[in-house]
Amino acid sequence: MHPRTLVPALRRTTRSDRRPPAAARRPALYLGAAASAALAVNLVVGTGPDAQAEAAGTESVSVARQLGLEASPEAADASRDLGALSDLAASRSSREDARVAAQFAQVAADQAVLDRQRAEAEAAARKAAEEAAARKAAEEAAAREAAQRAAAAAPAPRRAPAASAPSPAAGLAEAARSVAATVRARISNTAGAINPRAQAAADAVVSNVPGAASITLGGTRASAADPGGHPSGLAVDYMVLANGALGDAIVAYHVAHWNELGVEYVIWKQRMMSSPGVWKPMADRGSPTANHMDHPHVNYR
Repeated sequence: MHPRTLVPALRRTTRSDRRPPAAARRPALYLGAAASAALAVNLVVGTGPDAQAEAAGTESVSVARQLGLEASPEAADASRDLGALSDLAASRSSREDARVAAQFAQVAADQAVLDRQRAEAEAAARKAAEEAAARKAAEEAAAREAAQRAAAAAPAPRRAPAASAPSPAAGLAEAARSVAATVRARISNTAGAINPRAQAAADAVVSNVPGAASITLGGTRASAADPGGHPSGLAVDYMVLANGALGDAIVAYHVAHWNELGVEYVIWKQRMMSSPGVWKPMADRGSPTANHMDHPHVNYR
């Protein structure tokens, strides 16, 4: 070996001889780690979950007993009291609902009373106006009749002027003086024989009221409300339709000859007359025909 390479090799050998073996470096450190592991295993095995749970349960029971939180009869009574309070609250709610419903019902009843009173007041006002109109018409009719009687009592002139066409009012006044029948009334809208009294009255009407012979007359039918009227053949409907003036003339003729024609009552324009010149309002029946707006209805005795 060359002297330059021998010296470094000897130096390395000397330093490696001074370093201790790896297994004998720190025996105390390894011994301490082993002791710690053994202690940890002993703690885990010696105090398991069951033991810890039992200890915790014992402590909890002891703490609850010291604080006075154990189950008692008073707790059960309190639970029952809470149930009773809930029932009482529900009962009060039901009573409140019933009270509110009763208030609404009372308000509706009060409104119905007000509506009825208003309707009665309006009907009374209409009745007063109709009675005033009827009195005025009767007075005018009486005045015309007096004038006609005076004219009839006056002597006729020797030479009459050229004849002129009579006015409708004059024709009605002339017809009002007579109940003689010159034309037989044709009662086409009927379901059976009409009573002779009603037939004679209808004959007088079509013979003495201008225009009455050209309208439809309704007689016997079973669907009427009054059994003593249409079903018994003692009633006649004078269907004037839109000719209200003709309906007024037919009614006026019956008023003027109430007893001669044997009139029991007249219905016209939602009114009823049971004695001459006195009208009484009727309830709304729902349609113009049912309210007798398009025809006078006359019941005969």
